[in-house]
Amino acid sequence: MGQLIAVILNVMVLLMVPLGILQIHTVVQARNELLEVSAAATKYVSNHGGTSEVELQQKVRAFISRELAEKQLSLSDPELSVSVTRTRAVDPILLSHEDEFVLQLAIPFPRFTKLIPMPSKTLQVIRQGTINVMDYDLSS
Repeated sequence: MGQLIAVILNVMVLLMVPLGILQIHTVVQARNELLEVSAAATKYVSNHGGTSEVELQQKVRAFISRELAEKQLSLSDPELSVSVTRTRAVDPILLSHEDEFVLQLAIPFPRFTKLIPMPSKTLQVIRQGTINVMDYDLSS
């Protein structure tokens, strides 16, 4: 009887430990991919001023979609929320040189399995940047 209990406990440990380790690995991988995509998107926004905020939001969304497809990351495009907000604006219509912005990317908290109960949180990355396009670049 003691051997049966020991076998049951061993099986439980063998099932629970990999699930927990895989859960942590999944979260860390998603966080690293989110950081990578947000860095690329911030650089993209910095180098692409001269447009309105709405147009820039659409271009950033398209850029992120291309990044996810090219790099074959595990993040999925539909569940990724993207927000670009100007914090300091020189021109009220166009993003121009020295405008400051905040880029916010968020995904639902990744879960390897639904067996481990977790609150529904989000992984979020917030980056700040400055538009690097000069005023004379806006005319071309």
